[in-house]
Amino acid sequence: MNSDTTQQPEARVERRAGRLHSIQEVKDMAGRVVSHIETPLRVELMGEDVTQIVAGACVMAIPVALSEEVWTLGSELSNGRIMLIVLVTLLTLGFFVRALFYPGKQLREYRAEFFKRVIIAYLVTFIVAMVILILIDKGPLDDFLLAVKRAVIITFPASFAATMVDYIK
Repeated sequence: MNSDTTQQPEARVERRAGRLHSIQEVKDMAGRVVSHIETPLRVELMGEDVTQIVAGACVMAIPVALSEEVWTLGSELSNGRIMLIVLVTLLTLGFFVRALFYPGKQLREYRAEFFKRVIIAYLVTFIVAMVILILIDKGPLDDFLLAVKRAVIITFPASFAATMVDYIK
């Protein structure tokens, strides 16, 4: 910037092509607009985001699901430990989503979208893990609890990969 422009551009939010964008006007000392800075806000969960979550979940869930350690852990861990894994996954995923998609004060304005993104990322990843386990015959439908336990273990790392793929688009 040259010396006759201000350092702090004014910002507003507009919907363009179906998505929210932050539009910042850079003004000179006389108050005339000299430039615009347009940045997409990625605070809304769209259909393409869900598709990217599925792709990212597959990237991590497939190799993890093929691990015999997961099959063994699923049968050995108590229901309480499995619930603890779900809780830790959701909390960690929440911190991860907050840092990537809702920096600064955006979380206050888009709290519902934040919770929606965390829950959908978890559920979609869990479903991907269940499907993979069923396909490799390690998610027995006659022992549904065992299948769920294994899927929860797989969902822990896969949900972070899913969110990362969604973020990097």
